[in-house]
Amino acid sequence: MANFDQQIRDIHQLLQTSPQNMPALRVRIDALARGIEQQSATLQLLSQDVEDAEHGRDAANLARMKTMGQLSTLQKTLAAAVPDVGDDADAQSAALQRIEWLAVHGRPDPEAAAAAKEAEMNAPMPGRAVLEAVIAGERVFTKEQMEFTIAEVMVLTSWAMTPLELTAKGEVWMAELVLKNQYEQVGP
Repeated sequence: MANFDQQIRDIHQLLQTSPQNMPALRVRIDALARGIEQQSATLQLLSQDVEDAEHGRDAANLARMKTMGQLSTLQKTLAAAVPDVGDDADAQSAALQRIEWLAVHGRPDPEAAAAAKEAEMNAPMPGRAVLEAVIAGERVFTKEQMEFTIAEVMVLTSWAMTPLELTAKGEVWMAELVLKNQYEQVGP
């Protein structure tokens, strides 16, 4: 920017002198205009880079949230299936003890299955069963599921719509988009 300031001072000085300096003045003004155009183009590229980085960050945050949601759902399901095994202070250790218990003693337990299903249906990150139920009109998203779904759909649509616009599209539309995307990622 200091270079532009000096060029403007030079142009001002040429204006103070005689009219025969007009060709030199035009040359300096053209050079200044080219410099401003280059700076503007650079600024535009940098702005796009920042926007792309923000979108990448948001996509990474969403992926992290999905992973944490899946882990939480799995831990709650294991706790519902085998409630009296493991110390919940260390979630990983408790989960491993519950898996080991299921491997040794595992048998169908209708109450545990019902508790696991409820944990799945109320998890903050809606799974396939929740998405299918929303599409079928059997239920609506919980507040947490709606917030997560809006964030996921914003990423899936490359931030083409605001949360308000997505909400106006409806839960069924968003659930279909998320389910379609999950199916494409996993495959048939």
